[in-house]
Amino acid sequence: MAQTTQEFLKSHIPLIDFLAELLGKNSEIVLHDLTNLDSSIIAIRNNYITKRDIGAPATDYVLRTLKTGINENLDFNVGYREISNRDHKQLHSASYYLRKEGEVVGMICVNTDESVFNELSRSIDNIELLLRTYRKQESDEQSIIPETFSRSIEEMAENTVLDVSISKGVPVDKFKQEDKLDTIHALYDSGFFLLKGAVPEIARILKISEPTVYRYLQNVKAKDNA
Repeated sequence: MAQTTQEFLKSHIPLIDFLAELLGKNSEIVLHDLTNLDSSIIAIRNNYITKRDIGAPATDYVLRTLKTGINENLDFNVGYREISNRDHKQLHSASYYLRKEGEVVGMICVNTDESVFNELSRSIDNIELLLRTYRKQESDEQSIIPETFSRSIEEMAENTVLDVSISKGVPVDKFKQEDKLDTIHALYDSGFFLLKGAVPEIARILKISEPTVYRYLQNVKAKDNA
């Protein structure tokens, strides 16, 4: 009998355990099921780093990756940096794409907390300053990607709308129609509406009906295709 997608993904759980043991407690290892974005995490180790659990939704980074598409010749993405919006931890991350019959159905993500290494680096710098020595360090020009590690769709929706509210300088409860439309546009661009539960949550937060959300989405898609 052919192996189901869920069986295929769960067969990688021993690899998740191996990576967690190999890389140590400063590295979070996550197994995502990309066929169920609303509850994509099916295994996670060292989850104290982002405080997520099994059943948490895909991150906005995962959604953006899916929305923009994954090159069929690309098996992994290594060495990108992220900042957790929750506590501003700087993470060094990597993702491996799991394909079944040529289709990406899962991802293994490694998020390493660099704070310990940064603290050690600062201590060394202080010692060197006291000894009046000078060391020139090359700057790392890699881009840092903000990523929200949400524990639920509700939390992801609230965080995203709050970001839009802050950028516009307008409280959510004071949003006018234009503000709400801009919010829907930003959410659409981020891939948020790939989540099945996105529409009712955004309708709740913006205090509009679900049909209104769909109408705004149609306007956004029309503008993008114009």
